[in-house]
Amino acid sequence: METDGRRRWLAVLLGLPIGLAALTRPTQASAAPGPDLAGTVDALASSEAIRTILYRYARANDRKDEALMRSCFWPESTHKHGAFEGLSSDFIGRAMSILGGIIYSTHFIANPAVEVRGDRGFSECYYFAHHRRAKKDGSGEEDAFFEGRYIDFLERRRGEWRIIRRRGLSDLTTVTPAATTYASWTPGIHSHPGQEDEYFAMRKAFLEGK
Repeated sequence: METDGRRRWLAVLLGLPIGLAALTRPTQASAAPGPDLAGTVDALASSEAIRTILYRYARANDRKDEALMRSCFWPESTHKHGAFEGLSSDFIGRAMSILGGIIYSTHFIANPAVEVRGDRGFSECYYFAHHRRAKKDGSGEEDAFFEGRYIDFLERRRGEWRIIRRRGLSDLTTVTPAATTYASWTPGIHSHPGQEDEYFAMRKAFLEGK
């Protein structure tokens, strides 16, 4: 009997480390740091806000909306694109003068890649633009196509993201004669650059719940 008792106690003692380890596992697991949910949500929201700025810039070109274009940049933002190097505000002035002489344009943004670190952002995207314009010799119209990339530094101030530095790279420019003039198409089927575009009437109806 005494021998059997010693054997039972020995078995209990040998099992203690395993039992203690099993008891401590939940405590150790619960002490492990969890995901930074607030940080993740902020990064996702910031990335979406930056992509929205890139799309907004393209739309401002096509609607010839200078105020909308300027809202993409902080006042001291700098710009380097083609032969231009200076303030983004001056680049916008030049861009609007070019757009003023264009019959129609479309600007597309593709493959936006965004990185966020606190209140600083970095993005790269591709652009493709089509300008329908009159030929310089007055013999009709032509279509000009442009491709390249925008590389941007952005800053968040008081909760708002804007571009603080832009580098534009031009990778393709090609011009082809237009087969028909823009005005020769059926009236009412075209986009328009300004407030006469159907977008504004439809958005007004949307906001009014119609």
